Amino acid sequence: MRRTYLAARSGPLFRHWQWCPSLLVLLAMASFAPIPCLRRSPRQVLFASAQNVVGKFATRAKVEGSDKKKKGSFWGARKEVVTENVVDDGEYTSSGNIWARRRRRSKDEVAKSDVDLSWKWELFLAESYVIWISFMTSAICAALSWIWYSRPRWVVEEAATGGEEGAAEDLVCENPEQLHTGFFQSVEIGFEDVGMTLKQKKKNSADRVILDGGIRGVAKPGRMMAIMGPSGSGKTTLLHAIAGKVKQSKKINITGRRYINGVPLTGDSQVPSAFIEQDVSFFPHMTVNETLSFQVELKMGAALKTKAERDDLVKDLMNQLALTKSANTIVGNEKVRGLSGGERKRLSIACEMISSPSLIFLDEPTSGLDSYQATQVVETLRKLADQGKTIVAVIHQPSQHVFQLFDDLLLLSEGRLMYFGEISHVREYITELGYGCEEEVGTAEHVLDCVSPVLGGDADAERSSAKRIELIAEAGAQHARELVAFEFVEKSGKMKHIVDRTHVHPGTNIFRQLKLLLGRSLQELFRAKAANIIKIIQQVTLGIVYGGIYKLGDDQASIMDRFGLLSLIVIGAANMGVAGTIRSFPKEKAIVSKELAASMYRAGPYFIAKAISEIPIIGVLNAIFGAIVYPLVGLRRGGFKNFLGVISLHSAASQAFGLLIGSVSPSSDVALALFPPIIVLNIIFDGKNISEENTPWAMRWINQIGLIRWAFTGLALNEFEELEFRSGGPFRGPVAKTGEEALARFGLDGKSLQGVMGGQTKIIAGCWLLSLLGLTLTRQKFEVMHAPE
Repeated sequence: MRRTYLAARSGPLFRHWQWCPSLLVLLAMASFAPIPCLRRSPRQVLFASAQNVVGKFATRAKVEGSDKKKKGSFWGARKEVVTENVVDDGEYTSSGNIWARRRRRSKDEVAKSDVDLSWKWELFLAESYVIWISFMTSAICAALSWIWYSRPRWVVEEAATGGEEGAAEDLVCENPEQLHTGFFQSVEIGFEDVGMTLKQKKKNSADRVILDGGIRGVAKPGRMMAIMGPSGSGKTTLLHAIAGKVKQSKKINITGRRYINGVPLTGDSQVPSAFIEQDVSFFPHMTVNETLSFQVELKMGAALKTKAERDDLVKDLMNQLALTKSANTIVGNEKVRGLSGGERKRLSIACEMISSPSLIFLDEPTSGLDSYQATQVVETLRKLADQGKTIVAVIHQPSQHVFQLFDDLLLLSEGRLMYFGEISHVREYITELGYGCEEEVGTAEHVLDCVSPVLGGDADAERSSAKRIELIAEAGAQHARELVAFEFVEKSGKMKHIVDRTHVHPGTNIFRQLKLLLGRSLQELFRAKAANIIKIIQQVTLGIVYGGIYKLGDDQASIMDRFGLLSLIVIGAANMGVAGTIRSFPKEKAIVSKELAASMYRAGPYFIAKAISEIPIIGVLNAIFGAIVYPLVGLRRGGFKNFLGVISLHSAASQAFGLLIGSVSPSSDVALALFPPIIVLNIIFDGKNISEENTPWAMRWINQIGLIRWAFTGLALNEFEELEFRSGGPFRGPVAKTGEEALARFGLDGKSLQGVMGGQTKIIAGCWLLSLLGLTLTRQKFEVMHAPE
């Protein structure tokens, strides 16, 4: 028998076919050219592109005067050196000096190149045109498909309600409204035989036991259950296992069974609940009201149509969690003063209570708080439990007052169950086992002392504590089996497979997502006054330092000074852009990853909003730097606009590159470790330290994506254009009378400023796209709980 119901469903973010056309064309015809207009028909464009691609291979095959037998393969072919009718482009013939290198071409080659120049340029433009059209078409198709498939829509679904033997029934929770009705209105979560092992690195070593497989208990609606134990006893591990939040790892194996309202669940069931981690991060410059409003808009925008309804929900949450007085206070962090620790904990609970789930997990909500703040947090949880919520919390060394606010206790030691039952009975229970305590000693303190092992002390004390723990563990397991019993029949067909789809799609459309994310990014950027002041001071200081050292003239020595100054400017901007992003993004990534996992918004709108928000600060900082350094050092007049454009694109590319490193790195330490070698590689392939001809074949691709290389080339082209130098002053190689001759020393002649800016733009776009993919593909997955053997 099957039942049919309506379900709100959101399609996948991207389809694989959307990007195939652009990827195929980009791989076949890679080019770093600007996108100009053509004077040819589409048929001619396609024909020219195909002919050019084929011609590249044909030219290689038709090498005249080659000696194919030297190496026995095609790659052994060598072009015949033309020694007759030579045109000498160089003024000096000293073969031992790199600056006096002669470029030799035959007269026939010169004539032929002049004739074919226009057609080759047309072919070059044709390739760029096809690449651009293909990429833009694919991007538009992807955007339209994204909008279409991301919309919430109603479809008909079917779920088995019996069926074949051993089949589990799908229990689908589609939207937050379902959490308040039916099966999920009141949640009792039970568990038994929970165990976890960790594989050791050594093959012959036995698996480390984290949880021994004998842990059981039940958390009921309207009650608060505390998980306690000494450090390292497995409290947090057990909480994550019950909630289904253990991070996926090949070394971990989880066993056990879970029950919802007495019904057994499959191991991969996703229990609709709120899970509050021990350390919760927020954007520090947003107020409490703004933080809650932002999350309500994204989570409940589709359910609460009007702004008045959403504002009422925000007010109710602040009243319920005692945050009304702090509504206009910024959240803050360890560097920015804002909310107190207790208020920040209550704010994290408020954010998870937006959808009002019936089951709440908390990992050490009182850690790091003083006694008063801890009491406030637990009293807030008590109010939620009195409203019918099921509360499961890990508590570390609570005060007696906080301890008494809980109803049930699950006590652990060394991954073993010591006690499960009501808190009001635990003191009497421990006394009956022969471990009574004095009246002035608190119950929480006493039970923790009884189950804590003695390590590194007297041998007799260690044996005595081990014996005591063994006795309490055996009694605790027996007591839990008598108190908690579940009826589990694997092949009865009564198992349920819970599918939590409340986090499948955002609660609002992508345009609203983009608006909210852009507002948050700009708000954070402009409110970070201290960070902005430091950045401005950096730019002013660098400009003054360069201006105090360099005084550029028109003699031969100033040529080398110009190249050196431009190189330093580019390297400094790359360092600040990449390092600054690597240091700041991991904190933001922790927040964004959690929000993406909750499907508050898509990754695309987030990256678009972040990219747009960075433009103003990049422009302002580079304008300040350029306005100081340009007149002080005496750079070429008339080139300031292009200078500002190239250095701004370079800063944006550096930040995008740092974002890419941060998005794919598992931690900030890994990202910082990758930073030095990446910068060194960019400096090596900056366009002047090694020539393209002498670059190892396997590393030539680095030239095409080098941050420093593109910016240095652009600044050099802009600076040396139309410059003339006199022959006086110290010599640095051959005399260069014009800027073009100076550029030829580094092989930069023939380059264009438009090509440089196009290359920088493509690097920015590529880094942002790869960052999006990296952040999407590195989403956290969770372990499946297997049935015990």
